Amino acid sequence: MADFINTIPQVPRVNPNAHLILSETGEVCSWVGSEAFGLEGISPRSIRELLALIDGVRSLEAIYAELANSYDRNYLHEIVLALSKLHIVEEVVTATAPPNYDSKLPIVPEQVRQKAIAILGNHQLLDALNQTFATAGFQNHRAFSFTDFASCQTPEFLALQQERILLNGSFKVSENSLDAVSVSGLCELFQKFDFVICALEGVPYQALFDVNKSALASCTPCLFVTASPETALIGPTVIRGATACFGCRVITLEAIPSVLQDILPQLSAPILAQADSPLLPSIAQACIEEAISILGLNLTATRATSVVKINRQGNSTVKRLLPSGECQQCTSQLDEPLGVLQRNAIAAAAQEIGRIWPISPNAAIREAADPYQTVGILGGGTAGYLTALAFRALRPDIKVTLLESSAIPVIGVGEATTPELVKFLHSPRFLGLDIVDFYQRVLPTWKLGIKFQWGLPGDYEFTFPFQRGRLLESLLYDSTLNNQSLGAMLMSGDRAPIFDRGDGTPLSLLHQIRWAYHLDNRRFVRYLQEEAIAAGIQHIDVQISDALISADGETISHLITEDGRKLTYDLYIDCSGFRSMLLEQKLGSKFVSYQDTLSTDRAIAATVPHNGTIKPYTLAETMNNGWCWNIPFEDADHRGYVFSSAFCSADQALEEMRAKNPGMGDPWLVKFRSGRHEHFWKGNVVAIGNSYGFVEPLESTAIHMIVLELELLLTNFPASKQDEGVKSVLNRKISDRWDALRWFLGIHYKFNHRLSTPFWQAANRDTDISGAAERLALFSERAPLSYRNSMFYTLHPPEFFSDDHCYDTLLAGQQVSARFVEPVEDLATWQRQLAILKGLASTAMPQHQALSCLREQRQDLLDDFAKRRDSWLHTWLPA
Repeated sequence: MADFINTIPQVPRVNPNAHLILSETGEVCSWVGSEAFGLEGISPRSIRELLALIDGVRSLEAIYAELANSYDRNYLHEIVLALSKLHIVEEVVTATAPPNYDSKLPIVPEQVRQKAIAILGNHQLLDALNQTFATAGFQNHRAFSFTDFASCQTPEFLALQQERILLNGSFKVSENSLDAVSVSGLCELFQKFDFVICALEGVPYQALFDVNKSALASCTPCLFVTASPETALIGPTVIRGATACFGCRVITLEAIPSVLQDILPQLSAPILAQADSPLLPSIAQACIEEAISILGLNLTATRATSVVKINRQGNSTVKRLLPSGECQQCTSQLDEPLGVLQRNAIAAAAQEIGRIWPISPNAAIREAADPYQTVGILGGGTAGYLTALAFRALRPDIKVTLLESSAIPVIGVGEATTPELVKFLHSPRFLGLDIVDFYQRVLPTWKLGIKFQWGLPGDYEFTFPFQRGRLLESLLYDSTLNNQSLGAMLMSGDRAPIFDRGDGTPLSLLHQIRWAYHLDNRRFVRYLQEEAIAAGIQHIDVQISDALISADGETISHLITEDGRKLTYDLYIDCSGFRSMLLEQKLGSKFVSYQDTLSTDRAIAATVPHNGTIKPYTLAETMNNGWCWNIPFEDADHRGYVFSSAFCSADQALEEMRAKNPGMGDPWLVKFRSGRHEHFWKGNVVAIGNSYGFVEPLESTAIHMIVLELELLLTNFPASKQDEGVKSVLNRKISDRWDALRWFLGIHYKFNHRLSTPFWQAANRDTDISGAAERLALFSERAPLSYRNSMFYTLHPPEFFSDDHCYDTLLAGQQVSARFVEPVEDLATWQRQLAILKGLASTAMPQHQALSCLREQRQDLLDDFAKRRDSWLHTWLPA
């Protein structure tokens, strides 16, 4: 006990942030900060009498003397010792001069200075904020000092407080204070102001709940500020229909001990107490910054979905905050008209609901003897030119030559892609191609995912968005997958991720909602060719007639042109397409067929007119003998029927396709085989694109796999021609990823019961998905797989289609039977977040309007997507 003697204050005062509570069992409990304790063996009466004399003026000895007739001095000393140890009583602090609040204040725009601002308070926070806003030049701010809340004075409230609260903080009554106010009175007051700051100290939480309710009812944005001597919490800024409220903050961040939850309204908010607190300048600065954000040109609440925590050292931490299902106050009210501020706040909340995956840096490999110095790329097209540009961007030390014959035509099909291509083209980590220029020359349209007319008979369909979301909640609470994310909702509404703020200016969420491109192949290849030439890549228009193999048959000695020239390179990249001239024909790498899983082998493609709507998704529509894609462009749709020649002829497929697509243009037929080669890198040959492998285009994977192969190759490129270990690992990793894609595509066929034609009966019965057996078994036992730590990868999946969420979407979309885990969010929280997302989706532009806006008026929004640090462009799945 002697160790704690020096902690007893000689002139004690009650810590204004301390709570003493009498439990139902008669035990006295304390709560200070995040610590809760029970004080055994101390009578409530003795504490009441002791605390009544601790006023910050009397000395401890004087208090003991006054109670000498009622209590033994040692007994009182033990109580004071315990209260001191628990920080319920403390030494009186001598006041010092108030700090200077005008340092580091942000510059306030003139139009913001004119706005009407109300500051509600009753202590040091009120004085500090009032002084700082005046110093910053705000001309129409008013400070209101409150001492009482009528809604906190109901008989029920007072009875519970008197019965259970022994000590609940205290504060000095301001001389110039308002009378007691109610929720209705605050609503009337708030409607006279553009922005409200609530900085009340030491009042019951019920008072802050009342302010919260008034802000929601009056539609006036309200920023909450509370502070103890150690920390300050600034936020949320409550905005109708969009953000979390103060009640959500208490539930989520305040760390109220569970034993006190039932009397939460009667507990008091913290008190800063110190006029010279080092927290005050930081608090004032943060409040002014929020006022500028709310009232300035951008009309964006920084604290709409977060709270900033500041400590005495000035260090700040931003804590994410979303509406809580346990909160009883912040109803969304999105059925009412939305102003610009509400739309922006909804957008901020939607961004917080989406999560962004992190990425790890790559370390460079040291130089070694005998490095690769020259690379010859056999074949142009998408694979050849992407390979050439990738080498120039990531290995500029290697001389690259592209060998292509202009006599070989480019197949002019519509090309659907994945977000991996967007990252590869525009991220500075890869090609870093100018995005504004790309939109002007290639004229892409946006793809937010795939819509499947698939799984069940009739008109059933489901979306497979690139943007992750709450798959299980959407399925359980709404009986659909189509509300799992904002991206999914935009797909359902044929809208783009560009939103109308309501004042004629666009709001872009391109950086938040993952998307891909729909591309015209001819325009895209022409663009890549022009970029390759501009980058200084040597291009030779030549027909390669043969290649000479080394004596051991393991490498290419040189290429032979049609006119008899010999071309020699350190490394050959085979981009010759389905011919696989070097890898298969010359080096004999065995082809591994996927026929048992993917039985389609033909495709008919043609253009089809549309009604002017540019759909933001690729459509996969079940057909009698396969399926039909729809890739939308601005002038028309590109349609293709993928079918099995074992079940119908090309003429039969064409007849079925014409019946579905009146006005269809001239078709052309493409034959293919699904599978891969045994080697990705054999000898001195690497195969990229169709020369290594191909699978039918059900998930738009052709360019996706090219990009994946190039990422893996060039981020792990060997330092020396003698290095063999990396070749072996790349062969395994590439083959594993192609095989994983095989099994993922196989589940599309295995569980699609939309039609019962001979083709689909065979697909349901015979499709080999043995490589996905473990995932299917786990899904049946604990769906969704993505709601738990993955058992198939540690941090990131090897690539997009290896992700548990992809399996979840396809299996749940086809309604494969499963036992579900517990949802992450309760129904109330889900409904609130859903209302936020739907409210934002309702303001989204159609794609033709959004594309026109970005190409012709707001090209800066494309630049912003490519350059901002929080864009998914920089955090998409690493190789």
